[in-house]
Amino acid sequence: MALVNSTNYDFLDIIEPVTAYTDGYLLSLNLGTPPQVFQVYLDTGSDLTWVPCGSSSYQCLECGSSVKPTPTFLPSESSSNTRDLCGSRFCVDVHSSDNRFDPCAAAGCAIPAFTGGLCPRPCPPFSYTYGGGGLVLGSLYRDSVTLHGSTHGSGAGAGPLPVAFPGFAFGCVGSSIREPLGIAGFGRGALSLPSQLGFLDKGFSHCFLGFRFARNPNFTSPLVMGDLALASASTEAGFVFTPMLTSATYPNFYYVGLEGIGLGDDGSGGSAAMAAAAAPPRLSGIDAQGNGGVLVDTGTTYTHLPDPFYASVLASLSAAAPYERSRELEARTGFDLCFKVPCARAPCADDELPLIILHLAGGARLALPKLSSYYPVTAIRDSVVVKCLLFQRMEDDDGGPAAVLGSFQMQNVEVVYDLAAGRVGFRPRDCALHA
Repeated sequence: MALVNSTNYDFLDIIEPVTAYTDGYLLSLNLGTPPQVFQVYLDTGSDLTWVPCGSSSYQCLECGSSVKPTPTFLPSESSSNTRDLCGSRFCVDVHSSDNRFDPCAAAGCAIPAFTGGLCPRPCPPFSYTYGGGGLVLGSLYRDSVTLHGSTHGSGAGAGPLPVAFPGFAFGCVGSSIREPLGIAGFGRGALSLPSQLGFLDKGFSHCFLGFRFARNPNFTSPLVMGDLALASASTEAGFVFTPMLTSATYPNFYYVGLEGIGLGDDGSGGSAAMAAAAAPPRLSGIDAQGNGGVLVDTGTTYTHLPDPFYASVLASLSAAAPYERSRELEARTGFDLCFKVPCARAPCADDELPLIILHLAGGARLALPKLSSYYPVTAIRDSVVVKCLLFQRMEDDDGGPAAVLGSFQMQNVEVVYDLAAGRVGFRPRDCALHA
């Protein structure tokens, strides 16, 4: 299909296929002219979009021996590639500077040049950090990014059409710590992909496939940006909505409030559900210092909860589950709650493990699909399979989010980030069936 330029049409929607990976979800980025294709993590917990870059091999420290050599972006092979300048808002943003003149001063410009906005020097190299000790080192470039768009009117016909967005700012990364693949940042900052494409005044949605489809490129589910994402949430039944919280200290994150976690057989929050634990106030709101709330983070695999709330949830789950604990698998896997579940043959979907129901701010109740909470970590042996709760303890308590909702708990849940209305919507569904 012919490539069209985003500046020539009124593109209301972007629809991209997303695939499941071993510890997250991948989006294809086509960068440059002609396009160079990269698989990158979809991360709502950061802003910078980056890819491995350079003519030499990409260096990733502490990435494990199983990581294969990854393709690198070659700026010299793209006719539309340029280095970003030190005075651009993206350069200031990637350096996290309170002083917009700092990057140009670091680039060696004279005072009259950078105060007058006349400094022609490139943006200095940056370091960008992630939770869990991840870090990337690189330089900021501008180039065309090609996605799949849907047009309305303008004689262009219905989508999908390959759409080129010129001047997209991204990181050209030569080395990293614990970051084996590139990342598409979907946060609320100026650098993020939806921000640069103009979708932060509307919103986006995703419906993550189950992890049984990991590394299977034949199964994808859609990431939708624009009116179509919001329209499905407003017209289709089954969505529950909770207010999107905002932190003045960490304004680029998506937060929701968690009031408690219940256990039961349905998601109605009625008589079939019983209260497991009431969440502390810092999970349901954000304080004046910008701390608290639950971060919705597709770049974190498992949901993290703080103690003593997490310990209370574990105790309730252990008491409610009619199965023997597997202490051996708990010690071996590092998960805190594993059960020996009777199962004659795969997929072992029928069990009596308690359904986990998130009690969100505003009265929303989200019943997590069973496979989004518990996962079989062993093969069937003697008609028994061991399933573990894939939640983890929130270790650090040095400010910021009080808890994290991870991508594993968002599998088979359609999530809508309705930025126009300031809310987040959730709907359990089979994402593979509806893809």
